Amino acid sequence: MDGIVLIDGNCRFCCFASKLLKRMVTGDLPVIPETSFTDFILPDIESIKWVVGHDVYVKSDALSRILVNAHWYFQPLRLVFLLPAGLLDKGYDWVAKNRLFWGKSVDDCAI
Repeated sequence: MDGIVLIDGNCRFCCFASKLLKRMVTGDLPVIPETSFTDFILPDIESIKWVVGHDVYVKSDALSRILVNAHWYFQPLRLVFLLPAGLLDKGYDWVAKNRLFWGKSVDDCAI
């Protein structure tokens, strides 16, 4: 993998989602807490971040770029990313706001 996934290190939902992503992609997917990243200042956006070099991708853009490296049987999921980015980001925000619905506690979530 040529990038790093940054998550909120304390959020149980974020940890669950990053473990799921690790299973979906081929190779090693580096996932670290955002607070551990000190290479440069990140944009102040509450989202998963995919850092490649000095480029930072967030929300659905980050997910679509990560899924490029998914196993062949997860590749059909990439069709979802043909939808407009604004719509995908609204979906991302909805999932983030409803983390309790997805069965993961957010007791320590900073978002």
